[in-house]
Amino acid sequence: MERLDGEDWKSVAGWLLAEDLDAGVNRVLGLLGRRHAADRVWVIRYDESFTFLWNTHEWVAPGITPQMGELQGLPVEAGQWMHEGLHQDGRLLIEDIGKMPRRARGLQAELQRQGIRSLLSLPVFREGRLAFQIGYDAVHARRDWPEVVFTELGDAVSLIANALWHRGPQGVAAFPAGDRESRLIHLKDGGSLVPVSEILWIEASGDYTIIHSRGKLRQTERRSVKEWESILPRKDFLRIHRGAIVQVSAIQRLDRSGGKWRLMLLPDGPQLPVGRAYHAAVRRRLGF
Repeated sequence: MERLDGEDWKSVAGWLLAEDLDAGVNRVLGLLGRRHAADRVWVIRYDESFTFLWNTHEWVAPGITPQMGELQGLPVEAGQWMHEGLHQDGRLLIEDIGKMPRRARGLQAELQRQGIRSLLSLPVFREGRLAFQIGYDAVHARRDWPEVVFTELGDAVSLIANALWHRGPQGVAAFPAGDRESRLIHLKDGGSLVPVSEILWIEASGDYTIIHSRGKLRQTERRSVKEWESILPRKDFLRIHRGAIVQVSAIQRLDRSGGKWRLMLLPDGPQLPVGRAYHAAVRRRLGF
């Protein structure tokens, strides 16, 4: 494979300096994708707190399903295994998605959902923190890209990232304060992403917790109730027991008959006991 020549790089620079930077980035991604036989080429950007990530640009080959619309505002922890590899090796090549390690099964499931068979990614760091990923997906068949691809992609990554960085975080919409409808939480044990708004209550079960979501969905997770309390937005959730936390909007009423407090959730939901130590907090939150 011949290297990109001076005219190629002149075109790349011109596209990235054009007035419409997004269109320029997409043209560069298309050039790289066609040259290196990738089925999908993408740019991932992270917020400054390294909490969420966004797929900001994407090129797809004919017949390949775009994924950019599905990859907006995802929690960074969902890709922890990938991020560790990028930090350690400065690149990530997954030749066979089906052979990813067990600890990456959540990420593996997401990549398989996208139809990816092989993946190549290069990082861009700012002040020691991951700021961008730019990479290739192979969908039709597994790929093992040669070293020249890493070199050319690396050169392009630097140009793209610098152009986007200097423009600022345009296209990366931060979550508005209190926007729980957009929040997703990554389950470490199940590997799935759960919308915060779907969680009704969480209860302790030994070393695990059980997440009860709308539609009577139950999932287990190796997180304590205390840890959940620190993750979930406080304006939307209330600790009612050392072993339970509930979504406030799911509370229908409080029953205090017989000297024991119980919260009724939803019209046909359960009755959850309120621990005596939490009576004052529940009283304040429910306004009586």
